[in-house]
Amino acid sequence: MTEPVRAVMLDPDWFGDVEAEREHFEHLLNNDVVVDAIDCTDEEIPERVDDADLLLTHYTEVSANSMDATGCSVVARYATGIDGIDIDAATERGIRVTRVPTYCNNEVGMHAVSLALALVRGLPMYDAATSDGVWEWRDPVPIHPVEDLTFGLLAFGNKAQAAGEKAATLGFDVCAYDPYLDDETIRENGARPVDFEELLESADIVSIHMPLTEETESMIDADVIDQLDDNAVLVNTARGRIIDEEALRTALEDDRLRGAGLDVFREEPPSPDNPLLNREDVIATPHAAWYSTRSEEVLRQRGTEIAVAAYNGEIVDGLVNPDAF
Repeated sequence: MTEPVRAVMLDPDWFGDVEAEREHFEHLLNNDVVVDAIDCTDEEIPERVDDADLLLTHYTEVSANSMDATGCSVVARYATGIDGIDIDAATERGIRVTRVPTYCNNEVGMHAVSLALALVRGLPMYDAATSDGVWEWRDPVPIHPVEDLTFGLLAFGNKAQAAGEKAATLGFDVCAYDPYLDDETIRENGARPVDFEELLESADIVSIHMPLTEETESMIDADVIDQLDDNAVLVNTARGRIIDEEALRTALEDDRLRGAGLDVFREEPPSPDNPLLNREDVIATPHAAWYSTRSEEVLRQRGTEIAVAAYNGEIVDGLVNPDAF
């Protein structure tokens, strides 16, 4: 009698349980599966997960050492990004890596625009002043109509396109920079193509939508921030390590930015003494841009379906490294 397939969720606290994943795995594998929840870091995996056919992760990193220790066939990321998983090592070992590519485009787009609009309208400042007994509409920096403002998108994938569509509906002029897309594709999807420098110099809102790579890590540094208008708003719903947080803090304290909307941080959760927290010119949210009740349901189901398909040897949308076969 063969052993049942074993899947191990490495960060079960992300959803609070693994019941939905267990239900989907049992349905797809005819109940011939064991789904365990073992909350551990990449460094702890070799000691705590002795064997597994599938490693399931939301944001726990998975190194070559962990792959070797567990003997896994699949590493399934229940998210869009794949940073923190050693793709090259997985491919060399014939281990398939999966992700869930399009489950929360609308949510992230809405979140990015909401952060931007709240800062453009001065809502955090109005709220703080009113709570302090100051009844004065002149308090925030000048508020301009959105029709006079440019919403700039750094990268123009599915989530950025969703943000751009919503921003355009509100009346923003929408521009986008993406070195991997031609100008016609950007135009066809509702944005005005610009180069990187033009976006920095002309956009009133700069919304980050690029993946975290060696090229983009700390890409938004002091030199880049210095090119933004003093009244600009910076929004990040992508990955925290794309921004140099010290450079951002300095710019905000020197009044060289209107504000920042941050759904992601370099360290998550951020330390309570992170200087970007508890500021009227920063709106911070807990990596929640992806979330709605529907997107959570889709993520848990599709993440499992894609993982099982890869385990069964199928080339499926969401398979990151088909060369692993």
